[in-house]
Amino acid sequence: MKAYKYLHFLAVTSLFVTPILAQQQQQNQQQPEGKSIADEAEAKWHNPDYRPYLKSFDDLIRLSDAYAENKLRLALSNYQTGRSIIQKMREDVQRFKDEAAEAKNLNEKWYWQTLDRKAREERIIQMKKQEAKLKAVTYFTRAINHLDDINNKKVRESEKFKELQADVYRDWVIQQTDLGNIPQTIDILERYLKIDPKYEQEVSPHRYLASAYAFKEAVMTKYNAGTEQERLFYKKKKNEHLLRATELKYRKDSPEYEQILDQVNRDEIIAISNN
Repeated sequence: MKAYKYLHFLAVTSLFVTPILAQQQQQNQQQPEGKSIADEAEAKWHNPDYRPYLKSFDDLIRLSDAYAENKLRLALSNYQTGRSIIQKMREDVQRFKDEAAEAKNLNEKWYWQTLDRKAREERIIQMKKQEAKLKAVTYFTRAINHLDDINNKKVRESEKFKELQADVYRDWVIQQTDLGNIPQTIDILERYLKIDPKYEQEVSPHRYLASAYAFKEAVMTKYNAGTEQERLFYKKKKNEHLLRATELKYRKDSPEYEQILDQVNRDEIIAISNN
């Protein structure tokens, strides 16, 4: 009798326990590997329309390796697209020049007709160049923005990051200078020199900076803009990078450096005497 009651108890209990165990097993199967209870709770709070007033906590995602690697990938993709645009433009321009050189132009009877044609061809070439450079700068700017979004210290200190950053900055400056946007290059050039000590040892960024500061100084002087102190600041920065470029190119004990130093001294003495 007791054995019968015990078996009856087991049968009844299994009716309740089995579904619970099955449900728990099903939940375990549905739960992704490595997903914590905290993740499940966070998922319940998901709201695609949420816009936090205080973004400090949400900005912490920029420290993650995954976020940094994704931004690096996007930066590289945009940089390569910009480079492809420039390369395609150069090939297109060369093809246009070759075709123009091979053309017979038998309808040209007068010299002025030849001049007009060459001027027209040059306008077409410049238009192709400007259009491509503007497009490329757009992609290079996107690449810079993606790199700026990375706060992961380990990634920012890696050679891969520094080399890509230097490449993007370099091409951005080159195209902006060609487009005549010279003052805008100052900030990126100054940042370029700080990426790594080896980039400060390059001649070209100092040459570009000297020209950019000279441009700013000339514009402010021409239109009597800004204060005298601001104009003097741009003059000193111009001379600083001019001397540095000369030093890196020819050494301090060279006649070239001595000539530039003399030019700089006269430039600054004249500026002080004018004040």
